[in-house]
Amino acid sequence: MASEIAFYTRTGDVYEPTQLAVSPWNGRLQGGVALAGLTAHALGKTPSPVPMQTARMTLDILKMVPMGALTSSVRVIREGARLQLLEVELLADGRACLRATALRVRTASSPERVLAPTRLFPGGSLHDLTQRQSKWVETIGIEGEYTSPGPGARWVRFLCTVVAGEPRSPLESAAMLADFGSGIGPLVSPREWTFANVDISMHLTRLPRGDWLLIDATSESAGNGVGVSNTRLGDRDGMIGSAHQTIYLDPRGATGHKNVTPAHSAT
Repeated sequence: MASEIAFYTRTGDVYEPTQLAVSPWNGRLQGGVALAGLTAHALGKTPSPVPMQTARMTLDILKMVPMGALTSSVRVIREGARLQLLEVELLADGRACLRATALRVRTASSPERVLAPTRLFPGGSLHDLTQRQSKWVETIGIEGEYTSPGPGARWVRFLCTVVAGEPRSPLESAAMLADFGSGIGPLVSPREWTFANVDISMHLTRLPRGDWLLIDATSESAGNGVGVSNTRLGDRDGMIGSAHQTIYLDPRGATGHKNVTPAHSAT
């Protein structure tokens, strides 16, 4: 869905973040949703030798990303008629701040086993449902609340693009959604803890269809300052894959975190 609001503006090869790209944990940094979308945007500009499906994408956030201009580079690690492996880097001031890999697999006919949505899209008029909306995303709550630890599920509709003037691709939507898990199914209370994720991994059977996407999330920890968010991704036609995040747990105030509510979870 086209939109006049975006996470980034582009001039040549330089991407400048807008205020929508701000991190939910620190107003001076860029957030994971925007960075994941920009990574997928860079991937989408790289051709494949034959029609292929992006089956896996992993992102490692190498350091905090300031609210400043970024450039991207894409390198083909493996090229073939069956598989293509790509490496993407986002650079701030010429230094890598995020590194990702993406595996593309050739498309061909095969037996189909489609899993139904784990949570049905609500029936009736959307105006009669409990919805929350920010400038760039709208959600319908199915289970859980950001303020309470436990499993959570929401239907999500993005109201923005990644790069101004360029339509949001299905891969960009999936990558953005993959960063929602830790907030949809929070591990701890956000009043007492911060739980920023330091990576994102995503496996897809296909790309999402339509505007409304489903995320169904749980989180777990061994009580050692590290957590994992496990999420199922889907749309109204069925489930499309899964995403995972490594969570860095810190008590509030321990490292100067601002008391900010993650935008994608508060919506």
